[in-house]
Amino acid sequence: MKKILIIDNNPVILKLLSSTLENEGYDVLTACDGLTAFDILQHHVPDIIFLDLIMPNINGEQLSRMMCDMESLQNTPVILISGVAAEAGKHCDLKGIDGCIAKGPNLKTFVLEIVRKLDSGSYKTTAEVTGRDEVYPREVSQELLATNHHLKVVLQNMNDGMVEITRDNRVIFANRAISDLIGLPEEKLLAIDFTELFQRDDKQRLCEILKNVTDAPVTTEQNETLLLNKKHVTLQLIPISSRETHSIIVILRDMTEKVEAENELREIKNYLASVLASVQVGIFIVDAETRTIIDANPVALEMFGLEKKELLGRRCYDFACPKAPGDCPILDNDEVRYKTVQTLVGRNGSDLFVHKTATSCKINNKKYIVESLVDITEQKVLEEKLRTQSITDDMTGLLNRRGFFMMAKKQLKIADRSQKPLYLLFADVDNLKWINDTFGHEAGDKILVQASKILSSVRSSDIVGRLGGDEFAILVVGNEDSESKAHIEKRFGDLLEQANTQCDDRFSLSISYGVVRYDPASPSSIEELLSQGDKLMYASKNEKRSV
Repeated sequence: MKKILIIDNNPVILKLLSSTLENEGYDVLTACDGLTAFDILQHHVPDIIFLDLIMPNINGEQLSRMMCDMESLQNTPVILISGVAAEAGKHCDLKGIDGCIAKGPNLKTFVLEIVRKLDSGSYKTTAEVTGRDEVYPREVSQELLATNHHLKVVLQNMNDGMVEITRDNRVIFANRAISDLIGLPEEKLLAIDFTELFQRDDKQRLCEILKNVTDAPVTTEQNETLLLNKKHVTLQLIPISSRETHSIIVILRDMTEKVEAENELREIKNYLASVLASVQVGIFIVDAETRTIIDANPVALEMFGLEKKELLGRRCYDFACPKAPGDCPILDNDEVRYKTVQTLVGRNGSDLFVHKTATSCKINNKKYIVESLVDITEQKVLEEKLRTQSITDDMTGLLNRRGFFMMAKKQLKIADRSQKPLYLLFADVDNLKWINDTFGHEAGDKILVQASKILSSVRSSDIVGRLGGDEFAILVVGNEDSESKAHIEKRFGDLLEQANTQCDDRFSLSISYGVVRYDPASPSSIEELLSQGDKLMYASKNEKRSV
């Protein structure tokens, strides 16, 4: 007994044809839509298939292409029964179709005729529509076919992938874009469980999303993509309900390029953040247009003792840049790179010495300034310490000979410009050799320290130095009084007398000195002043000896 499958969504036609064929002794199977027919074909291999063209859940055209790929049906003739044969044309050129019958008054007769010919082996495959002359074109059907054609063209040429699935998630339509996205033709996608196209976690997410689709559309966020065939997609799910069917339209947008670009950008940002965090120099990123700080690395934050949230959005000139218009070499003078050494206000208000390099750059046509700050505070402190040591006498803390000469020469130049006189006091500690020989060098050192305290207490603004051994010099700055020489000598004498009241009982402190006036109108060198002071000092010393 031959087995015949009839597929039609019209229950009247199903009943008519199945009864007719059963009365002829055939084993008849029926299906009211393409999806049901496909499931039947998974378990049965009919000898003949009669297929309706327009029906829900996979139409006749789709199912015919699916059956072409089914190896078990390669020898099974498929006859199309069409209700729009008069409107569609004289010929049927659908893939996998061996014949076509128009749904007319003699449909039952034509079906029996073809079945008998197939049984006898006399049937010949034809593209001509049997019974077309018995039906007449209907305007509404022609408009429906035209509309369906236009819709098909639109759907097949969409940039976004689109599938229609049943409420149990089986695919009943797939456009070209989704086929390209997945890498499978439509006939391979039809009837499968849509969720099976996704892997593990994404499949579970999709199932949860589908459960929540009721009457309103559901859209996944762009930052919540699902992975489909190694492509990142977003979903828009639109429920569709009619009298006969309930389905969901799923629109899939390929976001792979965007996601990969965002991931790459995120990786670059993370890489740059890692680099910024690891370099041992402070770095600011400044928006050139607003002069606001938009990023800073941990070293920069540590330099200023700030949290990142306290720094971001602040003006760069509040920390490390010129504020006045025209003062910024990068923004105002169009320099690409600028280097300088600056003293900034660092953590807890302390001086922060930095070597700053500011570099201009453009990203997406937006200008930024990258400022790197190398903390040279320790270096500066060390340099100052070394400089101080190089010009300071270790024993007394006064300037040494080198330091005194350096400072005194600068002061003479200032006096020349201001035309204000200066006084030089040249002093020598008396009897230092005798004290060393008699009481020891420790006593001699104490005398030198005591002498330095007296000399440095004349005026805090004066330049005081130990030139070597028992010789000292004071450069008295800015005194225009004609009595100033006598005043200096008197003040120094009073300090010396006061010091001797607290001196070692074994000896008194005696200092010989000479005071010389420097006249800017008749300038002389510091060496000449010291020579004159030396002569006056020795005159004072000799005068003491003669007493």
